[in-house]
Amino acid sequence: MKKSLYDLVGVPPVAPREMIAAACRRSIAKFEREDTEEARAGIYAVREAWSILGDDKLRAGYDASIANAPAAPAADRQRAAAEAELATASLASELLKPRHVLAENWERYRKLVFVLLFVGFLALSAAWNQSNRVAAQKRMEEATYAAEYEAENGKPRPDPRKAAAAAPAAPAEPFSAEKYERELKEREAAIQAQVSQDQKAKEDEFREKFQQENDPRASRRRSRTR
Repeated sequence: MKKSLYDLVGVPPVAPREMIAAACRRSIAKFEREDTEEARAGIYAVREAWSILGDDKLRAGYDASIANAPAAPAADRQRAAAEAELATASLASELLKPRHVLAENWERYRKLVFVLLFVGFLALSAAWNQSNRVAAQKRMEEATYAAEYEAENGKPRPDPRKAAAAAPAAPAEPFSAEKYERELKEREAAIQAQVSQDQKAKEDEFREKFQQENDPRASRRRSRTR
């Protein structure tokens, strides 16, 4: 005979609901002080027992099921109790397993993120160092070219940026009222020509459609076609 929920909680089968609740609280408090996997499994088992024994309808059904169970020898009862405890521990381990898997996966993902960040930092540092090397090489080339220019010409090489800034700007074209008026008239003429062309196209389309609708020969042809 397997261990009953009353045995798990530690109360007799005729115990009232208040006594069962107090026993469940004591058992859970005891397991919480231990803080082990077996204790967590015990807490889960006690809560499952309370979910049945704390409900009057579920408790009545459970009492009926254990009342109809056949009696077994003492050895069978002990073996059944051991199997029940083992099954409870196995069930609790399976229920707690996803948490362990999640913790292991989180640790693995945390390490992966750390590695990716470290690799990204190295890549960024390499790119920064490369840009600094290119800039330093460019400055060295400019300094070498300036020294060669000064050795050949006997004077310092002029800064191209200052020379470009000091270069006189191209004179702006003077404003011409006649040119502006001529361009304005040309644009107006182009717009009027486009409007006239569009209007003529619409008139031709309307005229052609009107002739087709009022042509008696076209009407007879449409009648024969129908």
